[in-house]
Amino acid sequence: MYTVYTDGSYQSSIDAGGYATVIIKDGEIIKQLYQGYKNTTNNRMELKGVLAALEYFKVPTKITIYSDSLYVISSITNGHAKKWFEQQDFSKKNLDLWHDILDLLETHDVTFQWVKGHSDNKYNELCDKLAVHAAQCLNLPKDNEYNKNNI
Repeated sequence: MYTVYTDGSYQSSIDAGGYATVIIKDGEIIKQLYQGYKNTTNNRMELKGVLAALEYFKVPTKITIYSDSLYVISSITNGHAKKWFEQQDFSKKNLDLWHDILDLLETHDVTFQWVKGHSDNKYNELCDKLAVHAAQCLNLPKDNEYNKNNI
C-alpha cells in the first residue's frame, strides 16, 4: 500500500499556481512530483496534485491520499463529483480534471483522508513547500484547459 500527500497553491500576485505530490512506501519517500502553471486556480492545482498521484501508478494500486483541500476530499467522499457527471451538470468547474480523476479512481483502490494544512504534518508541509516553489518557477506553461473553459 502507498501513502500519498498532495497539495496545491496559487499566488494571485504572479497569477501562477503549483501542485505537489509526495508518494511514500513503507515510510520512505519514493517520489516527489510537482509542476507550476500560469493562469490557473488553487482548486485546479489541488486537483492536479491528486491526478498526478493517480497517473503515477500504472497498474491497479491500493493508495491512501491525504489532502488539506476540503473541495477535493468532500467532492469525492460525498459523491458530488460523480453525481456531476451522472446528472451532466456542466455548470461545475474543473470538469476536465474531475473526469480524469474519476476514471483513474475506477482503476485504483483509493481512500481519501483530509489532513489539516499547516499543522506540522511533515509530508503536508513538504507538499506545500514544493507547490509554492513550483508556482514560482520561471517560464511556466499556461493551464490551457482552465483558459479554454473560462473564456
